[in-house]
Amino acid sequence: MEARVRSLSISPSGLITTDNDFPGQLVRAELEIKKVVKGKFPAKEAIAYGIPFPPGPFTELTTMALLYGYEGHDTFEWELSQADMDHGMGWFRINDCIYYKFPELAVDPR
Repeated sequence: MEARVRSLSISPSGLITTDNDFPGQLVRAELEIKKVVKGKFPAKEAIAYGIPFPPGPFTELTTMALLYGYEGHDTFEWELSQADMDHGMGWFRINDCIYYKFPELAVDPR
């Protein structure tokens, strides 16, 4: 799909675990879907979650969130990776994204 990052946040997950190595923070990216490239996805928006550790394109997602509204430069390609849960529920994972392509942005000193 082609998407834009409407918002990006890192905040306490609220999850309770006895695993001391489990991260207490979650990344939440609100995506505005511009075009589905492969497959079918009828929604115009999606929310993806991840942990703030690699793998995951967090620098790129942050840049895209800052560029939101800068038409022609704020759209990227993203493969949504869905984690299925019980009872037909699921969520989109940032860390397991197999394919993404962000625009080449020229960053020159002024």
